Amino acid sequence: MTIERRSERDLPRILDELAVSPYPDYIDSVLATSARRRQRPRWTFPERWLPMTTFSARAATVPRIPLRMAALVALLVVALAVGAALLIGSRRQVPPPFGRAANGLVAYSAHGDIYTVDPATGVSRAIVAGPEMDINPRWSRDGTHVAFERKAQGDSGPGFVYVARPDGTDLVRMATAAPLANIFDYEFSPDGTRVMISYGVRTDGPIVDYGVLPSGSWAVLIAAADGSAVRSLDLKSPNPDVAWRPPLGHELLFVDSDDGSSSCCAIHLVNADGGTPRTILGPRPFRSRAHLSWSPDGSQIAFDEWDNSAPDWTVQTHIIKADGTGERILPTPPGATWQASEGWSNDGTRLLVFRGYHQDQTGAQPVVVSVDGSKAEVPITVPGVTFSPTETHTWEWAPDDSYILGTPDGGSSALPQVMLDPVAGTSRTLPWTSVSLPSTQRDAP
Repeated sequence: MTIERRSERDLPRILDELAVSPYPDYIDSVLATSARRRQRPRWTFPERWLPMTTFSARAATVPRIPLRMAALVALLVVALAVGAALLIGSRRQVPPPFGRAANGLVAYSAHGDIYTVDPATGVSRAIVAGPEMDINPRWSRDGTHVAFERKAQGDSGPGFVYVARPDGTDLVRMATAAPLANIFDYEFSPDGTRVMISYGVRTDGPIVDYGVLPSGSWAVLIAAADGSAVRSLDLKSPNPDVAWRPPLGHELLFVDSDDGSSSCCAIHLVNADGGTPRTILGPRPFRSRAHLSWSPDGSQIAFDEWDNSAPDWTVQTHIIKADGTGERILPTPPGATWQASEGWSNDGTRLLVFRGYHQDQTGAQPVVVSVDGSKAEVPITVPGVTFSPTETHTWEWAPDDSYILGTPDGGSSALPQVMLDPVAGTSRTLPWTSVSLPSTQRDAP
């Protein structure tokens, strides 16, 4: 008998035996439990609401991503994240334009070049070098640019104002059509987009057509820091000591030049975009004023005033509110004959002044005084240095107010810069020499 025929004969018997299976002992318990539970509601089944055939077809068409490709994408995402973090970390954080900040590099000029130096280490490097005569670097208030004067010919005479980055790159000349004679000062606006330049004209008339100016007077220019434009402010015989108003810098403070008349030396504010100046403190007969400076918050103004008819020094430091009210004179101790202001601390609580006890200026010294008189003054000893009430812009507070930097006497010869301690009342000579005014870079705290 073949296997096929035997299977046909025995198959019904085998199926009968399989169908008769033992009855499990636990089946009664299972049935009893299930009888007490409700069936799952029909609305909970996805098939009732979604076309599952379409969903299944779409799911089946989604391609699978190879593990190698997924790992590569993950590494790329990580690399991009790390790169973005490094880029953000490498960007220099800028400080606010006014108030205390961290100390950065000191910029100075020597040998016709512009240098920066780390005051902590004394290590310096040239950032603008070459055959030109470059002098008097001045930092922008955010520390991202530096301005300096470049003489047009030789070591003296007229010059141009340039702006560069802290490493000397991206050098841009301010857009004056011709070099300016007797450049007195230049200062970045608080936002760094403009540069105020005060300069003197020749005795035979203006150097360039920035307006008709009387013989021997001063002029004020507003230049775009990117070198794109320059224009003149229409001011009548201003003193060259001009200052941007904190904190926004839309206005400039200036005083009339001293012409010896009874109408001299009123203090004015003018919009940097032009317009008619407004007087905030009128003139006094035969009284002169100079050395104007703002408190960092823009609420007060310090200036010097003296009797221009007196044979001796009578200069004293005055303080007024920004609207010209509340005038007062900083007190001096017995025996002091004159006191001239030099600059505000960045926290706005102190002033550096020069105080003299003799008309020949012997024994004069710098003193740190409390603006509101709440703290004791700090006289500072600087051996071998003579201080004059006519000095201005030659000393500067460090951004964090920990020291005051200056170049005594100035002149064309390189001199050591001096650091004053406004708390201890001491001083020390620094290892680098300079022919420029002091300027310390502001850095983010």
